[in-house]
Amino acid sequence: MPHVWDAVEDFRRQHPTGNSIPVDVFSIVELELRMDVVPFDDLSTKFQIEAAISQDFTALYVDAEAYVVWEKGPLWKQNRLRFSVAHEVGHFVLHRDAMTKIKFKSPEDFARHFNADDGSRFQVEQEANEFAGRFLVPIDRLTAFYDAFVAQIRTILPTWHSSDEIRQKFAESAAPKFGVSPQVILARLDREGLWPTP
Repeated sequence: MPHVWDAVEDFRRQHPTGNSIPVDVFSIVELELRMDVVPFDDLSTKFQIEAAISQDFTALYVDAEAYVVWEKGPLWKQNRLRFSVAHEVGHFVLHRDAMTKIKFKSPEDFARHFNADDGSRFQVEQEANEFAGRFLVPIDRLTAFYDAFVAQIRTILPTWHSSDEIRQKFAESAAPKFGVSPQVILARLDREGLWPTP
């Protein structure tokens, strides 16, 4: 998705806070995009999401429990919330203009639209996921981490590239650096063509 990648890099240039690793998504949302962060009780339980952008793109609803443990909770919860917020930033950057032109009669209509099970909705969600992945795991930093890993492993195990186990170990070692799950790193390896699945 080159247009999404271009949007990520443009956004990163405009918002230097996005250059820190792991990305401080809440500073970007609150200080740079000037959106209110609103804790929402049971957002995850009721809607199976950690974060959702408001209809007018002025607020970000965040699962209240996840928000409370943002700085001191388990890393997997922090990583999940970081990705969810970056996903919503993706909607802000990629889809705000189109979405603000649609007039919804109620918040329920807005929610139904975002939960629609059609091809266009799938495309929008994939774009937001791709934005989040590329934003949280910048290609230059992932490539540098990958190159250092390859320099070490190729002398120990010449067939490293065909090993799913080594690929998984790489993802597990890279994930904490970027503040994401190993699954996000595996997806970036595929999407960026660095280490496609054998």
